[in-house]
Amino acid sequence: MTASPQSRPGLPESITTACEVSLIWLSLTATDDECQQLAAFLAAEEQERAGRRLPDVRRRAVVSRGRLRQLLGRLLALPPQAVPLATNPHGKPVLSGRHADAIAFNLSHSGDEGLIAVTRQGPVGIDLEISKPTQDAAWARLMAKTIFAAAELARWQTLPEHQTAAAVLDAWVAKEAVFKAAGTGIGDRLRQCLLPRELPRAGLLHDGAPGCCGLVPVELPSAGSASRQRFGLTLLDLGCGRHAALACQAASVTLTVRSFAAAVREGLS
Repeated sequence: MTASPQSRPGLPESITTACEVSLIWLSLTATDDECQQLAAFLAAEEQERAGRRLPDVRRRAVVSRGRLRQLLGRLLALPPQAVPLATNPHGKPVLSGRHADAIAFNLSHSGDEGLIAVTRQGPVGIDLEISKPTQDAAWARLMAKTIFAAAELARWQTLPEHQTAAAVLDAWVAKEAVFKAAGTGIGDRLRQCLLPRELPRAGLLHDGAPGCCGLVPVELPSAGSASRQRFGLTLLDLGCGRHAALACQAASVTLTVRSFAAAVREGLS
């Protein structure tokens, strides 16, 4: 991972210099017995919500939420079923009660893979998308108009055709990560989140030593108000058609990547 200075020019002074974030790889595959055990960790409303989905989606929902509860339980020294999970008004999972400010976390999954970001230093957003064969240049032309503001679209249109789909996916996960860090719904606001011309890209190794990555500043207009929320943003280089991004309120981030099994077994320290 490329080292970076402690601050970056133009970064709003209202966000912190640096924060520490753990990224946990998560598999959404599970045996029937594992799935049944994980389902027992869920609260009644979580089980009911999963039950409304199609079978494959339901299974992933149960596994992702159950394993999230296992991880948070390990970090809070609680049984998974006792983790006080709630949702904010926009549907973002958060901790409640006396643990509300203990840990900030965010989960994203695509296909059978997931990624959880955890920090004790303010809000965090993570997004993961595994590219599909159908996400080609024609798909990118349709999606670009829904994702990019006018200036961004003009820059995107100068790219060679073979780069357009990847650029759309990078922009998609970057903007999603910012909105998820903000804890607000996206709605039709993607084009209000303006990305810089160049985004950093952090290369990550599983269960490796911590590495420092510089973030670029992004401002997000607050819904229904003149104020703006400020975040630092980076893409994550995960290889093999994976597109991911991380957002937090900092100028740089120290990232540690763990497997789910290692994080549950050893914690994050």
